[in-house]
Amino acid sequence: MSKQNAQPTREKILDVVFELVYIYGYHGTSMSMILKECAIPKGSLYHHFKSKKDMVLAVIKERLAPKMDAFYEFNNSGDKNSLDTLTDSILNIAQKEQLVKYGCPLNRLNQEMSPVDKDFESAIILIYNHIRAKIVSVLDEVNLEQGIETKELAEFIIATVWGALSLSPIQSSKDRYLATVSHLVSYLQSLKN
Repeated sequence: MSKQNAQPTREKILDVVFELVYIYGYHGTSMSMILKECAIPKGSLYHHFKSKKDMVLAVIKERLAPKMDAFYEFNNSGDKNSLDTLTDSILNIAQKEQLVKYGCPLNRLNQEMSPVDKDFESAIILIYNHIRAKIVSVLDEVNLEQGIETKELAEFIIATVWGALSLSPIQSSKDRYLATVSHLVSYLQSLKN
């Protein structure tokens, strides 16, 4: 029996909805797609969630937030400069094939849903602020030049990485991502004292 079949129904729904919305977007994911991939009756789906919006908001909280938190976990081995830890994380994104192909799932939802739905915007802002705070804490460990604000630098880092990941799947590649972020990495390395 596969892991997905052994999962409780609610957990299976969240995993399926995460994948579908990540690949096809909120509006491109239909209830019939969700039902087909979950292989459950409509009643089971509505037993757990009132609507597609409720499902996706639960996905943001229960799937996306923990994934983003783990992804932005900057474990410094002790012998590395904090900027090296940060740049290693930025460069390691290139090894994540699905991420390079489809982009940051949080940013994709942000672009699609934040302008049109305040509930999505609020849920996404919470995660964004948490990610920014984690990057700021890494930057705070570095003796940066006077006038460099860590909060603004963290936002610049996020915007650059998300921008580099925002191309269509056909245009995206590991090489293109690395070429784009190489300027950011060079800048961060130049901040070492």
